[in-house]
Amino acid sequence: MNRLLDLRPKQWNLIVLPRQNTNNLLIAIAHLAESIPLTVFDCGRQYDSSVVARAAHGRKEIMDRIKVQRAFICSEAEKLVRQIEAGNMPVVILDFLSTFHDENVKINLRKFLLERSLQHFQRLSRNAGLAVMVHPPPASPDSLYLFQRLQASASQVSVYETSSSDSQQLSLF
Repeated sequence: MNRLLDLRPKQWNLIVLPRQNTNNLLIAIAHLAESIPLTVFDCGRQYDSSVVARAAHGRKEIMDRIKVQRAFICSEAEKLVRQIEAGNMPVVILDFLSTFHDENVKINLRKFLLERSLQHFQRLSRNAGLAVMVHPPPASPDSLYLFQRLQASASQVSVYETSSSDSQQLSLF
């Protein structure tokens, strides 16, 4: 079984996941929320509450254990990462780099905000764990640089590829 959502204390896991497999991660979030509360930080409009609710079998107590915050631009993403308190609640960040692909924001500012975010990732991962999901980057040099910098900073990198016949159940740990 795949270890799609790996949340270990004192490290953070970068999950590189094709767009068409995002629902698998949302299902894993719902299953994790059956046992513990967690914060989901949605950067790329990836959090689909209907997918999570179906995976939770409509159980409100599971849905209530998931705190969702959203960011739409890189400065909002960095601000929200900075404001999340490190504690005993794991954090899952969806499509983090999508907010950094805005070419209207100068690359030096995007690099600066990414570096600040990486510092906060270290802080957030000390207790309950942190998983950051990204999609494979666009082919632009700036996007590749940001992706490679994020990848180099991660404690663990898990890369998932599309499989047409992959129907196995995904493990949470």
